[in-house]
Amino acid sequence: MSERGQVSVMACALVLLLVLAGFLIGIMGGIDSAGANAQRAADTAALAAGQRLSSDPAAAVADLRSAAGDAARDNGGRLVSLTQLSEDGLPSGVEVSVAVDGEHPVRARARVRVEFTAAEPVGSFRPVDLHGLTGRAAVVAAAAAQVGWPYVWGGESRAEGGFDCSGLVDYAFTAAGASLAGRPTAADLWRMGRPVAAAALQPGDLVFVGTGGGAPHHVGIYVGEGTVLSAPHTGARVGYSPLAYGGWDGYASLLPAAPAPLDDPVSVAARRSGVPGHVLAAELRMGLASDPAAAAAALARAQAAHPGSLEQALAAQLGSASAAALVLRDGGGAGVGLSGAVRLVPVPHGGVDADGGAEPLPAASAHAPGGRPAGPAAAGSSWSDDVGTALDAGGHTAEQLGERGRAVPLQAAAALQHLSRFGLTALGGLLPDPDWRDAVNLVGSIWDTYSAVRDVMAAAAAGGLELSGVGLWAARFSVLGGALSTGLFAAQAYSARRSRDRVGYGLMAAGSAATTAGLMTAGGSLLAIGATTSVVPPVGLTLIAVGAGICVTGYLVRHPEWCRGAVRIGARALDVAWRAQTAPVRAVASVAAGAADRARSLASSVPTPW
Repeated sequence: MSERGQVSVMACALVLLLVLAGFLIGIMGGIDSAGANAQRAADTAALAAGQRLSSDPAAAVADLRSAAGDAARDNGGRLVSLTQLSEDGLPSGVEVSVAVDGEHPVRARARVRVEFTAAEPVGSFRPVDLHGLTGRAAVVAAAAAQVGWPYVWGGESRAEGGFDCSGLVDYAFTAAGASLAGRPTAADLWRMGRPVAAAALQPGDLVFVGTGGGAPHHVGIYVGEGTVLSAPHTGARVGYSPLAYGGWDGYASLLPAAPAPLDDPVSVAARRSGVPGHVLAAELRMGLASDPAAAAAALARAQAAHPGSLEQALAAQLGSASAAALVLRDGGGAGVGLSGAVRLVPVPHGGVDADGGAEPLPAASAHAPGGRPAGPAAAGSSWSDDVGTALDAGGHTAEQLGERGRAVPLQAAAALQHLSRFGLTALGGLLPDPDWRDAVNLVGSIWDTYSAVRDVMAAAAAGGLELSGVGLWAARFSVLGGALSTGLFAAQAYSARRSRDRVGYGLMAAGSAATTAGLMTAGGSLLAIGATTSVVPPVGLTLIAVGAGICVTGYLVRHPEWCRGAVRIGARALDVAWRAQTAPVRAVASVAAGAADRARSLASSVPTPW
């Protein structure tokens, strides 16, 4: 009420704004609840598709879509799109978009990451998928997969920790589909074989040491290129050695005569670097390497650093434990147990649906930018000035209510985080004295400048400030209020009689325009009714901070006495500080001066003979 008993235009405007804010908050609460339901449906759909992918990395997209669609329907949603994600051509996760139809149609996104792990069977050595190889080529490939295992006398199972020479031969023939009777020793293999000349050796034939007495004690597998693969002796590992350096004195074949298998580049590279050929071939098949020699050399270095675990060596070579597990599965086949850990991960900004349509992305919580300055109210101001102040106050109030989004209930958001700032906004609109209103609004604008600068620093690394739920609607309301206040402040600047009022109102109009433009940098998703999220980039947050600072400057221009008063107070504070800091020095100087005066007085009172 005014002194004449008239109802203040400012009070009426604030009442209308509070009613409108209550209506908007009710709508936003419903939308936020729908958004939470959509996000839950999207999360469960993504997890269901991720579980399907973790059980079968080669699963078709149609199978993933079916699993995700069922989970979305069970949670009241509708699967809109599904994209299978990959890293280096390998499956790494799933991203889905789910819509919840109803009074407030909302769409949400979710993404899961699948990280694979491999487990080789405990009771046997490395399984190997021969990929259609048979005969001699299959024997050589099965044996080459065991490169790196330690020698253990009598070893024929993984539980024993390694192979002996005849155990390696027995395993290779069994894996190739040419099982040998019993568990033959080197001597048994010599008796079972058909003697061949050294010059006639073919890959898959056996070489022996100690045949002169009829009972050889060591055996290896000839793999071609004058190279033998064997488990040599205690303290060594399964590996390659030249035929000429092994002391081999007998040669035999357990396989029927057949043309020698072709020596492919992958096998040659594996032999020369001494690495398991099956995983090297898997890397080439899966597109993780293109040069067999370079890949083999890299794997050899990794195995030297991790001699006890092929999976760790592959992870070090490829830079990914998940890729290493997939390589082991491809090289080892169904004998390698594969499992996947599925977890929800944030959806990056600017995602695209599988059908190519860009869509705003959801976030678990929303934060509104803190850069909305309260509008001014000057002595002798018109109704338009009061309305401008009310619009800015309403916009700022909406931002504060939306600051926490889903993190806290709507009714508690302002009370928990911004009760003090909201109090300043209310004082700036309701105080009867215009100068006091301007003073309170100046403090609020300084507060907003600090908040906006803090948001800029926090969001710079994240690529922007994400808005969703109530925070998004608050930002939309703030854009409307900021645009209207810009026009009203500009009108005040045009009609003001004093030059400082024209400059001050002009700065306020420019500040409101800057903060509004800062919010608008979020793009069309800020105003699109169907959008569920929007991102204010760092440049937009910078504009908001600059706009709040310009509004502060506008208040100071309209009230130069505040600047003069601040200077006087600052000067007095500096004088007091200076006096306090120099008091000990001045006290000592005073005491010293008194002592000097007394000494001079005493000296002058002493009689002299002249």
